[in-house]
Amino acid sequence: MPKLDPFAGPGFAAMSTLSKAVDDDAELPLGLVELIKLRCSQINGCTYCVRMHIEKALHAGETQDRVDNVAEWETNVAFTDQERRIFALAESVTLVADTHVDEEVLDAAIADLGPALTQQVVWVVAVINAFNRLAITARIE
Repeated sequence: MPKLDPFAGPGFAAMSTLSKAVDDDAELPLGLVELIKLRCSQINGCTYCVRMHIEKALHAGETQDRVDNVAEWETNVAFTDQERRIFALAESVTLVADTHVDEEVLDAAIADLGPALTQQVVWVVAVINAFNRLAITARIE
């Protein structure tokens, strides 16, 4: 049972609005956006968000293989080189407290995606990381 209610008050509504705006702005397929959120949620250990983003990724047309293997994005042939750069950036931003954002990872993303799309990926990652922290702190499973 949750110890806190992150859905109470104006914060959740504002975060939901922000999340929708970020997702709508992202020039990426919705399935890939959901895989990014899934991978960040896996790293953060947010069971609730992992389950949610598995379902959303499949609903958005992602294959079961890509959903099942998103943690192995570096070596799995189901992911393109561009997607690998996106996942590398997502992991680096998610682990910012440990490593800051790796300069080579950021530069590679900007070179491949351009500054605008790279910033969109960073926003997707920032928002899901905030939701992960809210759900984990509240003990939502």
